[in-house]
Amino acid sequence: MEINVGAVISANRKQKGITQQALADFVGVSKASVSKWETGQSYPDITLLPILAAYFDVSIDKLMAYDAQLSSTEIRRIYTSMKQAFETQPGDAVLKSIRNLIRRYYACYPFLLQMGLLILNHYDLLPGTSQTAKVTEYVNEARLLFVRVRQNSQKAQLTAKAVELEGYSLLLLQRPDDVLALLGEYVPEQLPADSLIAGAFQQKGDFRRAIATSQSGLMQDLSIIMSQLTNYMTLLKDDPNRLAATYQRGQAIAKAFDLATLNPAVWLNFQLAALNGFAQQDKTDEAVALLQEFTHVLTATKMPLTLHGDAYFDAIEPWLEQLDLGSQSPRVSGQAKQVLADFVLQNPALAKIRTLPVVQPLLAELKQVSGHR
Repeated sequence: MEINVGAVISANRKQKGITQQALADFVGVSKASVSKWETGQSYPDITLLPILAAYFDVSIDKLMAYDAQLSSTEIRRIYTSMKQAFETQPGDAVLKSIRNLIRRYYACYPFLLQMGLLILNHYDLLPGTSQTAKVTEYVNEARLLFVRVRQNSQKAQLTAKAVELEGYSLLLLQRPDDVLALLGEYVPEQLPADSLIAGAFQQKGDFRRAIATSQSGLMQDLSIIMSQLTNYMTLLKDDPNRLAATYQRGQAIAKAFDLATLNPAVWLNFQLAALNGFAQQDKTDEAVALLQEFTHVLTATKMPLTLHGDAYFDAIEPWLEQLDLGSQSPRVSGQAKQVLADFVLQNPALAKIRTLPVVQPLLAELKQVSGHR
């Protein structure tokens, strides 16, 4: 990621067949200065860059080996590197690296989108005096990146993602009127692209690609419907019958697709929403049964979390590989597991449940997962 101007100067000088002294004479510096540039001991003064670029007949960006755009592979590599850095470096050091990268690639809109997502997924690990202060600073920082992408990108798909993430950021910032102004008050009608793509492959006689496309669409739809049910249950604390019905339907879907194994992160969040609702409604037996199942799956879930197929979704690997982040989890896996455990250990709504004798062994397991003693 460093500017490698010295190597470019050296390569261009040798291509022209001139000596370090000849270049030094033209630019007006010593031969030792050119030597230091080429060995990386120092950089040319910024005022000399136009002269050097003109001499070699290249742009300043090319002279500095700088490209304002990154490939999808490079973006994924940087995201992974920054995500892993949270496990070995303090939050302020990681934040400095992220901000430096953003400044360097401020015109690479796919990259800005992923850096905003990186900040959203890890703002709790960044420096700050309180969780509220972190949300105010870092979620808004991510939001501004999404705004830039929305306003400047010429790619419709990228702009659509930016709009959705901007809306999510505004919701975290507790700006509901701005969310509605951005997204509207009604869910827009959608024509699923996966069905059209699968149909196109079918017409071409490529049934393998048609099946793979349909599977990838189903995989996404499964995660979306379970997430929607999860969010819906958070609205039903005063409606016991509807909460129970919603949980039963979601649980049936999860069981049918073996979601606890296929996508444990989605399944665990679904269970937590139901657990919180049943606890608030004093449905102790249901809450305890949920907590037992939740603890078993969370403890058994292997890290790092990744997206994957199974015997039913057996053709989705190419789709997973082309995703912005590939099959990796967007958040540090160890931290994700800790957050889920801490929800049970610290949520005030579960205080009564935590006092029950039958729950104590489960809490001990969760404390081990979370790192608490």
